[in-house]
Amino acid sequence: MEKQFDYFGSDKLRTIERLQNEAKLFLTGFKLVLNGISIKPKEIEVYCFEEAGDFKDSSVHRNDLQKNNKNHFYVHRNGSTKSDPYKGGNRTGLDFVVSDNDNTYYSYLIRSAVINDGKPVVGPYKVLKAIQNACGFSSYDELETKTVELVANDVSNDVLFSKRINLGKNAKEYINCELRAVLCDDLFRGSKYPAKERMITDFLKNETKERSIAYAKDKLGYVPSKIRNK
Repeated sequence: MEKQFDYFGSDKLRTIERLQNEAKLFLTGFKLVLNGISIKPKEIEVYCFEEAGDFKDSSVHRNDLQKNNKNHFYVHRNGSTKSDPYKGGNRTGLDFVVSDNDNTYYSYLIRSAVINDGKPVVGPYKVLKAIQNACGFSSYDELETKTVELVANDVSNDVLFSKRINLGKNAKEYINCELRAVLCDDLFRGSKYPAKERMITDFLKNETKERSIAYAKDKLGYVPSKIRNK
């Protein structure tokens, strides 16, 4: 991490590591329950902006609903207040809010999930609509006002990290932060996730060649040259 983010100070590097650890715990230790509907996130992106701290990720919306709103959903808007209009069409996404104070905007964009043990739903807008429909809510407002229950759910799969997707130039130096977390499970094996091969090779960088070859065959179905040439 030090080499990749040498433009960051040690405090920011520690924050990135903490955010990764918290994202890993979220994906492997919990599921969400709302209106009796089970939601198991499979892929998330972490967004955090500390007003009183050193980590000021400029890609964060900084909407009022992303701070001091723990265990609620935030549906993406075109402004920073809860009265601003929602983003239109399939550009809309759904965040699970983690922040429990007024000084930090902190939430997880849910990019992929399994709802009520059905088929995987992939893509932020599709996840939003699938959760809304499964819970029987007629509006985004209703979805946001309900408290989401965080329920223990032990998952044994590894968690892989990469850069977040389609951030745009507003992210500035934070664009390279590896704050996209993905469960390496059956959905991952059969998917076409961006940076899939690199996520595996990065995860295995400190493993032996023998272990890396076996793991890559299982998760990718082939052995990347970076692993073959270890």
